[in-house]
Amino acid sequence: MTGPDRIVPLYSSSHGNSTLIKSNGAYILVDCGVSCKKVSQALVQSGVYPDDIAAVFLTHRHTDHINGVKIFSKKYHTPIYGTKETLAPLDELFSPVTEIQENDIIKIENGPEVRAFPTPHDVAGSVCYRVINPETGRSISVMTDLGRVNDGMKGFARNSDVILLEANYDPYLLENNANYPYPLKRRISGGHGHISNSESADAAEFFIQNGTKRFILGHLSPENNTDEIASETFVNLLADRGLVRDVDYELRIAKRFEPTEGYVL
Repeated sequence: MTGPDRIVPLYSSSHGNSTLIKSNGAYILVDCGVSCKKVSQALVQSGVYPDDIAAVFLTHRHTDHINGVKIFSKKYHTPIYGTKETLAPLDELFSPVTEIQENDIIKIENGPEVRAFPTPHDVAGSVCYRVINPETGRSISVMTDLGRVNDGMKGFARNSDVILLEANYDPYLLENNANYPYPLKRRISGGHGHISNSESADAAEFFIQNGTKRFILGHLSPENNTDEIASETFVNLLADRGLVRDVDYELRIAKRFEPTEGYVL
């Protein structure tokens, strides 16, 4: 497992999330929110065998982040990490399970350091992660299901080499979605659900000014966003602030239902 660090979003949407990260020679997954079969297929497609995964880190207990964990655990016996609240519904795991705190630092043997930080999402125990290579200092942050981006979260991910950053919805599409009842719309946009394309750009402005040059926009809603709208909103808002794509930063969009070309560090 030698070679450079990298990040590959395997699936990224409200229908399921899983992200492959390689750091300091070890592979980890952040979330396993689609079936074990789909995750395994996506891993192989990305050049990694499921048996190679050293650990699975769970961000929170919503189904689109934990759906495949039980079967993956049964089949591969991969160590699972998550907060007490996240692990609570997963009572039949077949792997070593480690309960973490919302501000923990976890060291993977012969691998990276993984740091957790609480997010104001609408479920207890929700966290984001920063994966750090102790040999090189390079780091990759996974920041989705945020609710909002506060100063603590900015400080946590500051100067990451790559950030997978949520850009869940376009406000106009959300407000005019006849299939979404009003309480659901408020849940998404009310500060404890998800962040919009423009909120994502606001956060990215801080990160760019503090050392981050590579972004992957993730967790785009299939119903309330498109790749084109997310990219255009993000790029235009940053351009208004003097930050130019492919000059000041790089940008990719995570695919919803298949692996995305990520970044190699």
